[in-house]
Amino acid sequence: MVTIQGLRAGWTVLNDLLGELRAKDVFIPDLTYADLRNSKMVIEYLSSFENDIKVTDHADEKLRLEMETKILSLRETLLVWAEEQSGVVYRMEWEERFQRAIEGQIPTEVTDRTPISDIPREKDVSFFRIRLPEDILVEVVSEIAEDCEVLISLDGDRHLQVSGKKDCVRDAMQRLGEMFYGKSRFTEEKPST
Repeated sequence: MVTIQGLRAGWTVLNDLLGELRAKDVFIPDLTYADLRNSKMVIEYLSSFENDIKVTDHADEKLRLEMETKILSLRETLLVWAEEQSGVVYRMEWEERFQRAIEGQIPTEVTDRTPISDIPREKDVSFFRIRLPEDILVEVVSEIAEDCEVLISLDGDRHLQVSGKKDCVRDAMQRLGEMFYGKSRFTEEKPST
């Protein structure tokens, strides 16, 4: 089992490899960039609650295992492209670097330097992730998603991820916010004095 810090270090090695492959003009599909961005976002989420996860009933353990599977899948994809581009030795060097990272042999301070915003993403695609309050029905969220033309996914712990065109995601975020917290008071006119 890989620790959250190991996942973060491994992610950084994969991000560096992706940068080298791009510099060598290897075609990288938009989906790979999206997977890398989403992985970074989830790893940061898990890191921020790491101590809580250790003390509780491991509610986010399933998410951590999914993230480990995703990172290992990204590793395989990128290593295949690395071997196709530059040969077996090149692939083995990156494979060893990745293994050292996930085993904690590379200090986290060195690996933790890429903000999510620096990772290329699909043009005009946006997303956000929140924990859905217990009193909000999933059917209502599905209706909003359909109305706003966004994609949603919800795991067993009610973590909701919304993705789609930027304007559609912004509209969905506003409507969900109004549902959770009520209408924004910033848009209301101030009473005259």
